[in-house]
Amino acid sequence: MSKIKCRNCGKELTYNVISDIPTFPFCSKRCKLVDLGQWFDGEMRIEEPTTSDQLENDDT
Repeated sequence: MSKIKCRNCGKELTYNVISDIPTFPFCSKRCKLVDLGQWFDGEMRIEEPTTSDQLENDDT
């Protein structure tokens, strides 16, 4: 059996295969929707690394 913690609330989930948890990697639909809301609100985002070319062009 494998264990993982819910990415939202931290509840420990135990499973044999990922399909045992329909809302994987979250414990519930609620936790899944809370996470989605954080992405929509801009609280969570993926930022690309800044390159030296971008720094030089930002002087304008």
